[in-house]
Amino acid sequence: MKRLIGTLLVALSLFFMAVPIQAQTSFGVVGGLNLSKLSYNDLPNALSSNNRYGWYLGPKIEFKVPVIGIGLDAAVEYSQRMMNGEGDVSSTSQYLKTIEIPVNLRFNFGMSSLASVYVATGPQFGFNIGDRSWSWKDVNSSVVDGFELKKSNVTWNIGAGVKMINHVEVGLGYNIALSKFAQRYAGDGNFKSNSFQIQVAYMF
Repeated sequence: MKRLIGTLLVALSLFFMAVPIQAQTSFGVVGGLNLSKLSYNDLPNALSSNNRYGWYLGPKIEFKVPVIGIGLDAAVEYSQRMMNGEGDVSSTSQYLKTIEIPVNLRFNFGMSSLASVYVATGPQFGFNIGDRSWSWKDVNSSVVDGFELKKSNVTWNIGAGVKMINHVEVGLGYNIALSKFAQRYAGDGNFKSNSFQIQVAYMF
């Protein structure tokens, strides 16, 4: 996985160097909702998770090569995801607060200034800026259980949308976890989190 991410970053760097001076650059603001569900692994008492809503917001930049429609977009987003777990003896929830940096390769279809369609995919790098632990006590004992949250994680975006009047973007996406979000205190068990996303951006 590290080799794949490293190769992709090198490719993105070469793309930036190869982008001609006449490439179109635009700045904007992006925000949206995510619907996340945790996926638990290797737990003695398996926890289950329901879908939970969260949100994200931040500045965005977009590079587009004229005529051929290929480009890049990147953003720096403040994100909150609701984590929840329900098991045999416990039920608990907490927000995962992160700074997310998505970097997507995108292709735009259509030359009309009124509307065009785009597809995008690329890695997203998350950095935990909230609590580093998610702890609770079992309802039938005083034993503390929970997870140590990772400092960082890597996910992958797949999405598509519509850009209208060259300024407003509305899109749908799916964010796939490539790394663990947390490790259980006891050493057994971890979880990942995938999310459906609804996104709106305004480019100046």
